[in-house]
Amino acid sequence: MKLALNGLGAQVPPSRKQVQIYFIQAGHCENTARHFYQHYSEKSWLNPEAKLIADWKRCAWQWIWNR
Repeated sequence: MKLALNGLGAQVPPSRKQVQIYFIQAGHCENTARHFYQHYSEKSWLNPEAKLIADWKRCAWQWIWNR
């Protein structure tokens, strides 16, 4: 049985703290995490096609990669 935990993996939206921890573990600062969180919170966690982001961690990794 697979348990889904809010904000972990595919669950959107994550908490601000979960985003900060993810970015710090990826070797980035809290400021970068804050920008990511604010950006997607303002967009209601929707992707450019206006669909709910399926996996915020994947989206965060793309954010980090493109910076």
